Amino acid sequence: MNLQARTKKTIAVIAVALLIVGVAFVAVMVQLVGSADRKLPEITAYAYGKSVTVEPTQHCNLYLEDCIENPLATLDVPPGEPLQLSLPTDIADAPWRLIAVYGDVDTGRTYIDGLMFEPGQRLAVTVPADPALQLLGIEVQLPSAVVDEAGEPIAHAVWGLQTF
Repeated sequence: MNLQARTKKTIAVIAVALLIVGVAFVAVMVQLVGSADRKLPEITAYAYGKSVTVEPTQHCNLYLEDCIENPLATLDVPPGEPLQLSLPTDIADAPWRLIAVYGDVDTGRTYIDGLMFEPGQRLAVTVPADPALQLLGIEVQLPSAVVDEAGEPIAHAVWGLQTF
């Protein structure tokens, strides 16, 4: 098949125009994605047939600057029922801490339980139930580069959930 010179020139011009449009499209998409707000990691909490998405109640950089705050999430967890948490890799691939607060409804006393997890150790965790105690709430914390007087890292990101 022999194409005339004019046809070859037209095809070349169309190909160059398509290439320019493609490069421009990619450049615009890179700019839009680069300037988009980064979505903060969220935890999914599940108990007693219901689930809720938990945004960070506080999220700062590693030096506790540029902080963002959100309201505390809530999910009713009846006494004796476990709470299941599903974490994104943004949290699970870092060292993280789980704090659970239980309350005795008869005496009003509270009990705090905490666990530390290594990076990549868990993508999900079940907060155990105690039939004699009400789970009052939990916190998932990511440590920062800032330490308190005792040398313990202060959390730079916290996901809090009220469960009663």
